[in-house]
Amino acid sequence: MSTKPPSRVVFVGNIPYGLSEEQIADIFSTAGKVMNFRLVYDRETGRPKGFGFAEYPDADSAASAVRNLNDHEIMGRKLRVDYSTEGRVDGDDNTNTTNDYNRGANGEKSFHQA
Repeated sequence: MSTKPPSRVVFVGNIPYGLSEEQIADIFSTAGKVMNFRLVYDRETGRPKGFGFAEYPDADSAASAVRNLNDHEIMGRKLRVDYSTEGRVDGDDNTNTTNDYNRGANGEKSFHQA
């Protein structure tokens, strides 16, 4: 069980490189509505680093993700899921009403789903 305090954002590690952000968000939507998913990319290669962050509208949905998706096996890899120490995926207020992809200055892409 996690020793980190609950938050609305969960860290997702050991993500198979063949999965897209949208596919990962679909998997994590089994725990609740995913407000935002950010897969972290290497700045130099542009390739995923194998981890990211899922933001939920409430801590209960995030708790469900930690409880039910940690050690979930996909494509031969067990996902590592725990509460994030970040608190939020990004600084915006999530007022987006459509799905879109954004690339930040640090090479990270975000998938917003409203």
